[in-house]
Amino acid sequence: PWAINCRLEDSITSRLRGGSFTGIAAGTKSDPVYRDRAVVLDGAIIQVSRVGDHDDFDFSKDVSDTLRATLFSLAEGGETPSSVVTVVPHKDSHLLCFTATKTWILSGDPTGGTLRNVSREVGIIAENAWCVNHDMVYFLSSRGLYSIGADGSGLKPISEDKIPEHLIDISDDDCVLDYNHSDGGVYIHLTSSPSWFYDTERDQFWPFDTTESASHLLIGPLRIGGPNHHGLLQTITAIMAQGSGTVTWRIVGATTAEEVAANGKLAITASIAGSDFDQYVDAEGSCEAGRSNTQYPRVRSPWIVLWLSSTETWAYESIVLEIVPWGRVRV
Repeated sequence: PWAINCRLEDSITSRLRGGSFTGIAAGTKSDPVYRDRAVVLDGAIIQVSRVGDHDDFDFSKDVSDTLRATLFSLAEGGETPSSVVTVVPHKDSHLLCFTATKTWILSGDPTGGTLRNVSREVGIIAENAWCVNHDMVYFLSSRGLYSIGADGSGLKPISEDKIPEHLIDISDDDCVLDYNHSDGGVYIHLTSSPSWFYDTERDQFWPFDTTESASHLLIGPLRIGGPNHHGLLQTITAIMAQGSGTVTWRIVGATTAEEVAANGKLAITASIAGSDFDQYVDAEGSCEAGRSNTQYPRVRSPWIVLWLSSTETWAYESIVLEIVPWGRVRV
């Protein structure tokens, strides 16, 4: 139900196991240049310089001069253009143009190319809230993460049923998106914690925080009791990856799945903030690399989550919990 600085798969060995990962810092983007023209945004107007002279914005040249500086707006006849948030050039073929609520594509040169609307509902939240992987552009709109072909084709939401609520209806002028080929995914850097990594191959989102050195992972919720009964968590045995750092495990219990998941997230939030979280934790211990000794938490609860955390690099192979029935739940 929650994690910080963790991912499912080890990218080196391609083995499915939980563990820590380090998010990259936000990158920087250069000023847009399209077909050897500098592009300058001025409210609802897109200005482009003369070809080959990025300082020439003389718009008085004769229209027969196809190399001249020119300007245009994102609107069709009779429409009032909206302020342009950003543009994304692709080679010398296409220029994606975004307002806060619309997407347009310019194909060819601004003096003689074609401008068409792609969407009147989906735009972008910030100037740098986009990144490119070959011919695919990813961008963050107020509706969530989207992808679109660099030629304006195939606009679609990314995992609409999986997008975290933290990525919906957000406003962040300093949001930056970066594509990292070695990680195979999109880093979504937000000014408020957490930021997010989207794994393009496995279609999953993972939160991260580059200012936080520790990693945290909740596993569950796990129902250890019956419909009206508690369960007793008797033992926990962990097999950690070779070379794994020391991992602290904690058990958080509650009467419902929703409550135990919420309490686990609150405990992690308190830990990151340096606040007390003892009220949420029913038992704890630690695991070293390899097979750990069996430990005896003896937690009685209908539901639990297992909270793993470490300030080191770590991964786990398996964790076995031994559970037995233990009394009726009394309201």
